[in-house]
Amino acid sequence: MAFPAEGVLGAYLALAGASAILIRPPSWATLAGGMLVAAAMFFFVRRLPRPSSPRATGLRAVAPLACFPVLYPLTGMISRGLPVWLLDGPLKRWEEAAFGGQPAMFLAEAAPWKALSEVLHACYFSFYFLVIGLPVVLAFEGRAQRAARVMRNLCTCFGVCLLCYIWIPATSPLYASPPLPEALRDGFFYRLTHAVADRGGVRGGAFPSSHAALAVCNLVMAFRDERRVFWLTLAPTMGLLVATVYGRYHFALDTVAGTLVGLAFAGWGLCRHEDRGNP
Repeated sequence: MAFPAEGVLGAYLALAGASAILIRPPSWATLAGGMLVAAAMFFFVRRLPRPSSPRATGLRAVAPLACFPVLYPLTGMISRGLPVWLLDGPLKRWEEAAFGGQPAMFLAEAAPWKALSEVLHACYFSFYFLVIGLPVVLAFEGRAQRAARVMRNLCTCFGVCLLCYIWIPATSPLYASPPLPEALRDGFFYRLTHAVADRGGVRGGAFPSSHAALAVCNLVMAFRDERRVFWLTLAPTMGLLVATVYGRYHFALDTVAGTLVGLAFAGWGLCRHEDRGNP
């Protein structure tokens, strides 16, 4: 069997390394060199034979998930070299034209309930479990080939979002706007999600929302591959889409674009001939 996610990550790292060379942010040579070496390692690993143990095969299929927390912050290091962030102004104008204002600025004021805020922030935090859930479940069920194909789609979806953060960065309301009303800021999940965002957030990593893209892509694939995961993740995913805007992590257009990206890559995976009817 193949492990296509390894090739996808190798291709992304090669493109990201080339982007660092072209944009030339601070320490660009070290950054580009490290990414190109990592890309070569992924292409080498991709050629290694399948492990003999079914458990090891499943672990290898889902191992690319470990790279996600590392790849995201690197985009901010590259985009710092761009002289102008082109999307910041236009996105706000498009948002106001589409919604008659900025939902990220008025949703919390329209529904300033701490219980609702906590539920939505819990859904936002659940992203880290939503994304790993389906491929890990498939791997533990012994469906390593299906898990590998799910990982291919997730990695491709994530890679497209990351390239957008490098070349067309946009500032999130998290950095550009006031925080939520004070009454909503003392909840456990509010503090937890903001602690994670403060340590791992990327200024410029907003459009399209990778939270929306990966969660939606995962949900659609779960409907096909593992209905139990679909029903378990449906409500948290819907809550997450609202939370991205309510909690001022993204503008509404970021979330709409991320949802469309997620649907596109889930649909791409479903339409591939090799995926139809295969275990």
